[in-house]
Amino acid sequence: MKILFAGTPEVAIPTLAALTKSDHEVVGVLTRSPARRGRGRTLYPSEVGEWASENGLDVIEADSFKDPQVLEQVQQTGAQLGVVVAYGAIIPKTALEGLDHGWINLHFSALPRWRGAAPVQRAIEAGDAVTAVDVFQLEEGLDTGPVYSTRPVEIDPDISGGELLAELAQIGAKDVVDVVDSIEMGVANPLVQDESGETYAHRITRDDLPIDFTKPALQVHNQVRAFAPAPGAYALLPDGRRLKILATKMTDQRSGKPGELRIDKNAVFVAAADAWLELIAVAPAGKSHMAAADWARGARLEQGAVLKGKEN
Repeated sequence: MKILFAGTPEVAIPTLAALTKSDHEVVGVLTRSPARRGRGRTLYPSEVGEWASENGLDVIEADSFKDPQVLEQVQQTGAQLGVVVAYGAIIPKTALEGLDHGWINLHFSALPRWRGAAPVQRAIEAGDAVTAVDVFQLEEGLDTGPVYSTRPVEIDPDISGGELLAELAQIGAKDVVDVVDSIEMGVANPLVQDESGETYAHRITRDDLPIDFTKPALQVHNQVRAFAPAPGAYALLPDGRRLKILATKMTDQRSGKPGELRIDKNAVFVAAADAWLELIAVAPAGKSHMAAADWARGARLEQGAVLKGKEN
């Protein structure tokens, strides 16, 4: 099977690598255009684009299909099937119908739960105990196509969004190859989704990140791990500076005033509505992540200082 792969971030690389090692041929890689990063605002290719170039694959850089030349380039690859993992742009009907076997997509949830842009983060934020890796047929609707394979995956109660995403990317890579095999052999049997279980994983925005310590400790804990390591949930120090909170640990200790800090010799705790949370890892403004106890020793905060959730 001749395959066109579409993906952009690092999480897409395991599937691309697995396809290059399979019996199929990756005839092209579609990825988003180089983006500016860092203080110097230097242009860097996407992680997928860089990996593809280093491994001798032909790369098509495009942020959308608005330019007719993009569809022409896709068709010129001679691909029979498109495989998508976190490409980051809508693939229009003309492109979906332009390949013999259409396009399949690796999605990190048990569809139709958590359709949309941030299924891993929303699952953790909601406190889900189980998610899945699904491979489904792309169609015009948002993640609505029939599902070729689904593999349930338990969610560790302390795992971060970044860690879970990396785990699912590795698990899903093999499933994609298996589905491509089944399509080539003509034995694939996708199942229509049950619409009754639909939920939508909204894109992460800045409004998701401030921490409200008047909420229960478990809800705060889930928010912290959902958005770690990036973009990172945060609180405000008494002087107004942001403190990203990247890892917490539940305790059974009854709480104090919401946002109140308790600084022990080798540990730091913050009060939520119903219990204290231990702060495990933080990132002060302009600095890398560090152990919360190390941060507290250097910050020299007064006992009982209060973290707030939003700027005025």
